[in-house]
Amino acid sequence: MLNVLKVRIYPNKEQELALAKNLGCVRFVWNYYLNKTNNQYLETGKGMTYCAMAKDLTQLKKQPDFEWLAEATAATLQQSLKNLESAFKNFFSKKTKFPRFKSRHKKQSIRYPESCSIRNKGIKLPKLGVVKAKISQVINGKIKSVTVSKTSTDKYFAAILFEMDDSTTIEKLKISGIDLGLSSLVTVFDGETTYKVDPIKPTRKYAKRLKRRQQALSRKAKGSNNRKKAIKEVAKVHEKIANTRQDFLHKISRKLCDENQIVVAENLSIKGLARTKLAKSIHDAGFGMLLNFLDYKLEREGGKLVEVDRFYPSTKLCSCCGFKNDLLTLLYS
Repeated sequence: MLNVLKVRIYPNKEQELALAKNLGCVRFVWNYYLNKTNNQYLETGKGMTYCAMAKDLTQLKKQPDFEWLAEATAATLQQSLKNLESAFKNFFSKKTKFPRFKSRHKKQSIRYPESCSIRNKGIKLPKLGVVKAKISQVINGKIKSVTVSKTSTDKYFAAILFEMDDSTTIEKLKISGIDLGLSSLVTVFDGETTYKVDPIKPTRKYAKRLKRRQQALSRKAKGSNNRKKAIKEVAKVHEKIANTRQDFLHKISRKLCDENQIVVAENLSIKGLARTKLAKSIHDAGFGMLLNFLDYKLEREGGKLVEVDRFYPSTKLCSCCGFKNDLLTLLYS
C-alpha cells in the first residue's frame, strides 16, 4: 500500500536558488510543450505523446539557446512531460479542465521520481543534497517519489510517497452513520448514541482580516513592490483559512476513523449545492474534503467508507420492517 506524508522543509540560500532554477526549467518545459502540442493539434488534428515530447526535449537541450535546461535534473523534466500527458488524458476523459500554462507567481511544484532518501533528519534530493525537514513520523518503507512545492507565501513543503505494510487486522467491527449539514457539520449515530460537531466557519472567522488586506491591496499601484508585498499579505490570510479548515477536518476524520471501522455517509452533490444561495457556507464547510479524508484513513486501517445514494428514501423507510411511506413529505417552515 502506498502512503503520503507531507512535511515542511527549510532549504538554505543555495538550495533555494537551485530549487528556483529547477522549478523554472520544469515550468518552461510544461509551457513550451503545451504550446507546441496545441499548435500541432490545430495543424494535424493530433497532439504530441510523451515519447514524442521526450525525444524532442533531448534535441532541445542540445541547442545553444536552451543549454540552461541542463541545470535541472533530467528526471524532473521528464516527469513534467508525463504530468502534461496525464493532464490531456484527464481532459479528454472529462475528468478535469483543459491544461493551463503555469505561472511563477502562483503555487509551484516539482516531482523527483527517483534518488530520494531520508538522511540526518532531512530529505536528500538530487542536485540539492540534504534539505532540512520536519518529519513527524518514521518512514520505514521504500520512497517512491518526492514532490516539492512552493506556496505563494514562499513556504516549502515535500510530499513523500512511500510504500507501507498493508497487513491490518480489525479486532472489533463498529458501524456509524453520519449526516453532513451546515448548522451541525457532522451528526454521528452508531445505533445507540448520537453526538454533533459544530462547524468552525473559518472564512467568516477571518473575513474582517481578509477585507482589510484586500483594501490595502487595492490602494497599491500596479507593478510596484508594495503591491507585491500586499498580494503576499492577502495570500497569507487565504492560507490561514485553508489551513484552519484542513486541520479541523483532519481531527474530525481521525476521531471517526479511530471510533469506527465502517462509516456510512450520503453521496452529496457538492457541485449542485455550490450553485445555491448557500454556496459560501457549503465551500466553507468542506464536505468533499471531509469525505476524502475519511475514505483514505479508513482504507489504511482496513475499514471502509460507504456512500449511500442521495436519492435513497431513508426518511420514508421504517427502521423495523422496511415499509416505505410514499405519502410522507418534507415540511418547510
